Amino acid sequence: DVTQLGDVLVGTAQGRESDEQVTAFDSTGLAIQDLAIALAAMERADALDLAVIDL
Repeated sequence: DVTQLGDVLVGTAQGRESDEQVTAFDSTGLAIQDLAIALAAMERADALDLAVIDL
């Protein structure tokens, strides 16, 4: 199944349910879009009290 990263970040879709599942992000566009998604991911991780984002 393919889920849009934006949907996961805003909470309308479920992210990974186990460590065995893989997340892939295809960043094709402008650098400002990359920065915006990185900021959104960091803000979401902070809201969930996650100390580490596994890369």
